[in-house]
Amino acid sequence: MSIKTALTSVKSNFTKYLAKGAGVAALGIIAYDAHIVGKLQSDVYSKSRDANAGIRAFDNTQYLTSPSVTTSNLKKGVFRWEVDNNLRTFVNSAIGYFKGFGSMLVDSVVPLGLGLGALFGKGKWSKGSAIGLGIYAVVKLFKDVLGFGQYNDLNRKF
Repeated sequence: MSIKTALTSVKSNFTKYLAKGAGVAALGIIAYDAHIVGKLQSDVYSKSRDANAGIRAFDNTQYLTSPSVTTSNLKKGVFRWEVDNNLRTFVNSAIGYFKGFGSMLVDSVVPLGLGLGALFGKGKWSKGSAIGLGIYAVVKLFKDVLGFGQYNDLNRKF
């Protein structure tokens, strides 16, 4: 295949490639944001679950149903094991990551759908999704980035 035919093919399919590129870019941005939120939620979720388990275990050491040194020492041993347990942190980190990742995907459902339509759609569906993605990006730019059209109770004019 010569260079001339390759350039002619690219020129004739330019809008198709542009739509696919917009879909890839949108999905990449959404995946990046979802990954970052997943990492943050992973840390918050695992730390809060560890703290709650530590509090429950410590609270259990504070009370005895009958005075017994052996029971007290066993409760302290369970508390030490509970505090040093790393398996809960690992499992809760994974749960928190998927909760954060999933919540971000749900939060970005419109650009996610448009990006998937632009990337995997055929013909008019792909181009229409790319146009919708462009409109969504412009609205997001003006509303969220530049701050036009947002209601702010702290900076009211009247």
